Amino acid sequence: MSIALNIEGPSHSPSRRASCRTDAWLQSLVTESMDKDSNQVTEPKVPRVPSEFRKIKENSDCYEPTVVSIGPYHHGKENLEEMEKLKAKMAGQFVKDSIEAAEEMYSKVKELVSDARKCYAEESTRQFDDEKFTQMMFLDGYFIVQVVFKQLQTQKLRKDEFASVTRDLFLLENQLPFQALIPLMRIYVTSGHYSAVERRTSSSKQSWSSERIDQEFKKTVQEDFFKKIHEIPLHRDSCWEKISNFLKSSRSKDTDTDFGLDFYHHLLEFFYFKFVYGKGKHTRESRSNRETTSWNRYYSVNELKNVGISFTPTNTSVFVDVKFRNTLLGGALRIPPLNIEDSTKSLLLNLAAYETCAGLYSAKCTSYICFMRSLIDKPEDVKELRSKGILRTTIGTDDQIAQIFKEMTTNLVPNPSAYRDVKNSVESYYRDTVKRWILQYKDPFSKAVVKYSFIFGIAVSAIQAYLAETKQRPGFGFCSCSNATLLH
Repeated sequence: MSIALNIEGPSHSPSRRASCRTDAWLQSLVTESMDKDSNQVTEPKVPRVPSEFRKIKENSDCYEPTVVSIGPYHHGKENLEEMEKLKAKMAGQFVKDSIEAAEEMYSKVKELVSDARKCYAEESTRQFDDEKFTQMMFLDGYFIVQVVFKQLQTQKLRKDEFASVTRDLFLLENQLPFQALIPLMRIYVTSGHYSAVERRTSSSKQSWSSERIDQEFKKTVQEDFFKKIHEIPLHRDSCWEKISNFLKSSRSKDTDTDFGLDFYHHLLEFFYFKFVYGKGKHTRESRSNRETTSWNRYYSVNELKNVGISFTPTNTSVFVDVKFRNTLLGGALRIPPLNIEDSTKSLLLNLAAYETCAGLYSAKCTSYICFMRSLIDKPEDVKELRSKGILRTTIGTDDQIAQIFKEMTTNLVPNPSAYRDVKNSVESYYRDTVKRWILQYKDPFSKAVVKYSFIFGIAVSAIQAYLAETKQRPGFGFCSCSNATLLH
């Protein structure tokens, strides 16, 4: 006996048809998810600025180049055309002076065009065929090399144009991947057309290894070019600071790692690891489940100053390296100096955007901006930090500088555990009733000491004067009486 399943019959009911449609929709979600997993696209090495950054109106200009475009994202914009003409002019002179080196550089870019495309968001490169993309990479790469090796100074540019070029080269969307820039730089150096090597050695550059050329390029970038962006103010260390720095350098000598240029994706990332991440082992970090977060109040500069916390500058190159140090009756926040210039806001926000795109959970720069914002609540806070040499401003009033930090922190999300030790120390100090009592009554107590010390001093001086006067009177004292008795 066989049983025939009536599949058609039940399907005619409305509930059955709806169930089939729902099942199909659920199945489509699974299919789409599997397709995305199989065709998963990694984040480009030169990403776009996240939308949450761009939608803040006060900060939108911080991500746009003002004079020069690098790469495909802003290529062809009308306001950048003048610098495109200068790029072509400089490259034309290079071809004229060194045709072999120019042809070698162009051929190298052509070999890398496929890999270079993958470094950008896919939709941004579709308008360029391979030849056009190669030309853009060649001109942009040669231009960066010229800027780093100070050859742009031979062009007749105004001072503000030089500053704008430097500013634009540190925008997240205005980067050239190092995998394309490094080969161009190596050929440029070995061609003998110009190099920083000429200033350091007279040996033949043709015999140099790629690693040695890379080291010289890194030195030039760090010692010359980066100084335009982050110059450490002069600061004389105390004896104790010199000893402390020596001990720290001795302990960290074995853990510091000198990475080659191929470790970095682009110039902005190179700057980040140098001045934000600092020395030590550079890693593409991930979030640690073991990290604990402690919540503390935020205090402004003047609030902390009123309870005895002072502010002192340090001379570390890592400008996010904030420390707290306890003193006998107070405390000190040690903060590296920061130059506030026209490009500072742009630089800090692009570093923060880079952190977000790179997935760096520590968010060192983002957390630093938010921490400084917590200290700067009013113009008086800016004034205090300026007086201590921590903020060095060349633009705007104290009120405008305070406003800049307020605008920068809109929509920024710091790492909750950042500056945990500093915040805990400040909070612990702020709640220390003994120290606060001493500081509260410090002025009345010191006035009383001065007052009664003054009275005591007058009394002692009067007694001393009286004794000195009586010693000079005749017939007074043991010796005079004795002599009178002997005469009788």
